[in-house]
Amino acid sequence: MPEKTCPDCISKVHVRVRECACGYVFPRKEKKVKKDINPQDVDYVFDGWKKVPARTRLAKCGTCSKKVKGGMVAWHSSYTDGEKYWWCSNCLKDFKDETFDKLIEDA
Repeated sequence: MPEKTCPDCISKVHVRVRECACGYVFPRKEKKVKKDINPQDVDYVFDGWKKVPARTRLAKCGTCSKKVKGGMVAWHSSYTDGEKYWWCSNCLKDFKDETFDKLIEDA
């Protein structure tokens, strides 16, 4: 059974309990609020070939849904609103340039 400890009386209660028997009320975590962003205010931060960071999780190619893993070279687009997109080198094989070749050599 998952438990948490009351900081006042040091008794263990179930994680879903909001109030301890001693009267301590556990604080609630605030939900993240999605910001309202005007599409005209969003700009490119980066658009080009990039090595995928080692701890990138759940990244998939925007075209073929192939998993994009750490260490791979992929086309990366990121925006000022926090959105990030990846495309694998197979889907963009016609757009390979000197930057792609240099990243492959460094790997």
